[in-house]
Formats: sequence, C-alpha cells, structure tokens
Amino acid sequence: MPSRLVIFVHGWSVTSTATYGELPARLKAEAQRSAGLDLEVRHIYLGEYVSFHDEVRMGDISRALEAALQNILSATGSDRRFTCITHSTGGPLVRDWLDRYYVRPKQLDKCRLSHLIMLAPANFGSALAQLGKSRLMAIKSWFDGVEPGQGVLDWLELASPEACELNLRWIDDYPRLQLTRRPTPLFPFVLAGDAIDRKLYDYVNPYTGETGSDGVVRLAAANLNASHVVLQQPETHRGEALPSARKRLRTLSVASITHAMPVAFKIIRGASHSGTRQGIMASVRNDGQPNATVSAILRCLKINDEVGYTALCKAFTKENATHQAPTERLDIEKVPVLPDREYVIDPCCMAIFRLFDHSGAHVPKVNLLLTAGPGNDPNQLPSGFLINRQGNQRAPGHLSFYLNHAVLKGCPPILRSDGTITRPALIPRPPYGICLEPRAQGPFVEYWRTLLDTSLQDTLAWLRPNETSIIDIHLSRIVYEGVFRFTRQLSPAQSFKQVKPGGVT
Repeated sequence: MPSRLVIFVHGWSVTSTATYGELPARLKAEAQRSAGLDLEVRHIYLGEYVSFHDEVRMGDISRALEAALQNILSATGSDRRFTCITHSTGGPLVRDWLDRYYVRPKQLDKCRLSHLIMLAPANFGSALAQLGKSRLMAIKSWFDGVEPGQGVLDWLELASPEACELNLRWIDDYPRLQLTRRPTPLFPFVLAGDAIDRKLYDYVNPYTGETGSDGVVRLAAANLNASHVVLQQPETHRGEALPSARKRLRTLSVASITHAMPVAFKIIRGASHSGTRQGIMASVRNDGQPNATVSAILRCLKINDEVGYTALCKAFTKENATHQAPTERLDIEKVPVLPDREYVIDPCCMAIFRLFDHSGAHVPKVNLLLTAGPGNDPNQLPSGFLINRQGNQRAPGHLSFYLNHAVLKGCPPILRSDGTITRPALIPRPPYGICLEPRAQGPFVEYWRTLLDTSLQDTLAWLRPNETSIIDIHLSRIVYEGVFRFTRQLSPAQSFKQVKPGGVT
C-alpha cells in the first residue's frame, strides 16, 4: 500500500505558511527515524487558503479544498491515502469539506482521508469571533491591509446556525457511519491545550485568559465528544380551559438525548493556542527534544485499526483525568519583584441553547434561567458557576453558556505545593434545572412560563466536563381565539379593531 501523504491546514486570518512553524520538518524527521510511520516524507503539503476576505464563506473554502486535493491526488496517485493535520479553524473546515463532498453525497468510500488530527480546533466556535467582527477589529484589519473575514467569522461565532448544523450531524448521524470500522477507516483526533500564554494575554479582553481554554478556543469547544438534548413543552388542546392548560404546560419533558461517537481527545499540558513560546503548533522545534504536541501526534499516526483507536481514546481519557486532578490544577505565574500570581484551571463545559416553537420558528423573546435546588430557584446556584454567556448576533434564540463544571459538581480544596489551601472546597447545589420566562408579549400570541423541574431531572447529567451540549427547547406558541373569527353580521359597519382574545385555539 502506498505511503500516506501529509496535508497541513491552517486557521482563520493566516496570511503565511510560517504559521506552521517547524512542525512539518519535525514530523518529516520523525518519520525518517521511525519505521512505524508510513508517511511519505517527500510529499508534505502546506495548505494556503484565503479566510480574510469578507465574501469568502466556509463552504467556498471547502469547495476550493476539494479542488486542490484532487490536483494533488491526480499527481501522486488516486489510491493514496493522506493524513491531515489542522490548526484552529482548519479543523471545522476539513470537517465541513468531509461532510459536503463525501458524507452527505454518500461517497465516503471514495474519501482518501485516513487520519484527521486537529490541533486546538474551533469545532463549536470561539468566543473571540464576536470580537473579531467588531468595528475595532475592522479598523485593525484595514491597517493590516486585509479584511476581517466576516464570512468565516460568522461560522465561528458561538452558536452559529452553520456550526450547529455540522455538529448536530456529527452527533446524531455520524455514529451510524462507523468511521473507524470501514474498509477504509477514518480516525479523528482532537488535541488541545488549556494553558494561557501570559505574555500574549490581552488585559482588555478577558476571553484571552478564560479558564479551561488555550486563550482562543475552549476545550469544550474543541472536543467532539458532544451531546444533543431535546426538551419539549406540551402542546395546547383546542378549547382547553386556560387554568388547565397553564398547569399542564408548565413542565418541560426530555424528548431525547443523543451522544456523539467516541473521539480521541487529548489535553496537551502547557500548550496555548498560538505563539512561538508555548503555542500548540508554533512552539514545536525540529530539535529532537521531547515535545508534548509531537508525542501526541505520533501516537495518533500509529493508529491503524478500531482496536487501537479505542485503546487510545481510553488512554487519552485517563491522562486527561490525571491532568485535571485537583492537585494539578494550580497554575503559578512567576512575576519579578511582585508576588507570584496563582490561577486555578477548572474543568468547564459549554451549553448551547436553541429556542424554537412547535412550528420550528426561533423564539428570541424569552429569558432563559438556570436554577438549583428542589425549589427551582436561580438564586441557589453556587457562586462562580457562570463564566460567560453570549447570544449569537445572527440567530436570535441561540445562546451559549460557558459553565464552571467544577463549581457545579463540587471540588475538594486546591492546595499549594507546601500543603496550604489556595482555594477552599467548592460546595455544589444540585439538582440543576432550567426555567424559561417569556418577556413582553402581545394579547393574541404568547409563550408561557415553563421549567425543567429539578425534582424530575438534573441537567448536570448532560453537562460533562470539557464537552459541549446542544440543548434544543421546543416551546408551544399560544394562539388565542380572536385571531380569526366568522360572523353572521352582514353590515359593512361591523368593526373588529377592538376584538378581544378568547380561549386557546
């Protein structure tokens, strides 16, 4: 069988292949040293794609990627398989390409991709994307001689419709494809760091120092081990009395819970998103010295069957748990003259809520509250549970909540090396629920208050550390009698401007 080619695909706003640093050369050297790597060291391709023009969208880049790949394969042999190593936006880009050209057309057997190794991929977007679309960023881009790349940033904004569509297909449909069991298997890997390069930290922008992230992408947004939860409010019955209907509709029920296929996910100790000092890709040196990123990539490249892939998934999970143990979560920044700064890196999770009515229309004018305790009280939530909340600018009713999972679940004290306590134990307050409070509404069409009763469910079961859950909530749109009526009054003077709503239709 011919050796595999190696393709590199960079992230958003990159304008030079210098972004790959010494990683391609290091992998070429590793392949020459190891007989266990079937890489074609003469054929390492560095991708160049345009993301900084506003008119270019993710689908346009996928189309161009397919054309460029076909040119390579026609020159090197159409039966060659290739490994793709991506950084940041390159991860969801290659997934979009795979979905558009091979999964949806049911042509997966023709796909030559064998290993997709994603470094710090923004699979569920990045909180920074919304800032990248701001006026300040547009001014900066103008001075740099490029555009912000609005089309790609729209995809990358948290809870974007495009990202949700791709990720829901990954969660709901991809498990049936059995990617790792096919005659030509495809092995996906996610490698991401949770360290902040303090020299690159922007004190004006707190997103660059978020716990559980690499300064740009959250671990939960990189990880493809995700879930899809559907909550349903009962529908109204025609002619039902209002007190009875309100009582029946006040409780949400769980319609379905789906988990994605297991994906090998590894937290790279000490790695940040970018930068030559500790960036997950740019800091790699071709010096033969041990490197956490290179070591993880080599472990991925040696996988050739489902048994090996399953074993690596389990090994990565065990290593992640060790890395995020309470004794390992204290990050100390050495500061000259001043006292050292201490940071606790907690496991976090992300919940993307999408609000619809029973017809599928978005429901933007509803307040979504998380609750705690048997009384479903938002005021009982533990202090510090919410790190960030962001609404999607193009999709009203799409909300992302970034939550401190250690706070919600509870955590023992965090100790210094001398045994003293730097943070006391975190006391959880489960069970956790969801409450929806409609805002100002009209007299003829409205939504009613409803909640996921904590006496029946606990959302913590869906909110896993380092993962994202897409939670779809389908509300009943209440339409009252009076919106449409018949009359037997034939007089043209009859007016219905002041008609009053009646019962539920």
